[in-house]
Amino acid sequence: MGSGQWIMEKRSSLRNDSFSRDNDNVPETGCLSIIVLGASGDLAKKKTFPALFNLYRQGFLQSNEVHIFGYARTKISDDELRNRIRGYLINDKSAPGQSEQVSEFLQLIKYVSGSYDTEEGFQLLDKEISAHESSKNSLEGSSRRLFYFALPPSVYPSVSRMIKKCCMNRSDLGGWTRIVVEKPFGKDLDSSEKLSAQIGELFEEPQIYRIDHYLGKELVQNLLVLRFANRMFLPLWNRDNIDNVQIVFREDFGTEGRGGYFDEYGYALQMRSNFLCTTSK
Repeated sequence: MGSGQWIMEKRSSLRNDSFSRDNDNVPETGCLSIIVLGASGDLAKKKTFPALFNLYRQGFLQSNEVHIFGYARTKISDDELRNRIRGYLINDKSAPGQSEQVSEFLQLIKYVSGSYDTEEGFQLLDKEISAHESSKNSLEGSSRRLFYFALPPSVYPSVSRMIKKCCMNRSDLGGWTRIVVEKPFGKDLDSSEKLSAQIGELFEEPQIYRIDHYLGKELVQNLLVLRFANRMFLPLWNRDNIDNVQIVFREDFGTEGRGGYFDEYGYALQMRSNFLCTTSK
């Protein structure tokens, strides 16, 4: 998230069942379900699923503990979703065993189709998650559910309400329900505060994670290290010696199905206020 502060009003009186019964002394032993909302979209296939695959390759996601659910409005099968994201998972085809790892990872993914603002789809999603939890002999209340919003902010409120109403996990045995929201978080300060208030009415702050996927890139993280770990830059990198800073962001593809998103939020706003300004601090 960088150094920018996200505004989130605390509502201690609205204790959420999935959080208020959390016990820090109870170990997390139940299975983990990761639900990618907007699974058929551009962000999910290019960023979210490859990131999950990297965690799987590094051993952070164990096949006997985790299952991944994709949810979106597009009506496709499990295999169709897997085929859509397969090409984005293989970076080095010559790497030994990578194709096998990709196939194993894809088998962890199940797809559910449904609307973002009606209960029917989320009830089906909850049914599929619960069935997986039962198959793993995970005790009710011990399982963990992580919902990743690879979605435009306009549907955050409705999706949050549906999760709250249909897909929450009881948490008195070490389990929990958490959500991860992507930027942009609203169009401006007013819409951001409104969105924060809407989500804050449904979830406690410790249940909410906010992320800008580009700020997690190693190159971006190392800019500050480069600046402050090299003493020779201290007398040079300042306003007296630097005339201007140019940040160039080149892409070799177009909007590719994201026209509706950019019509509402704008490409300049998407890039300037999040990626470029934060990295230039």
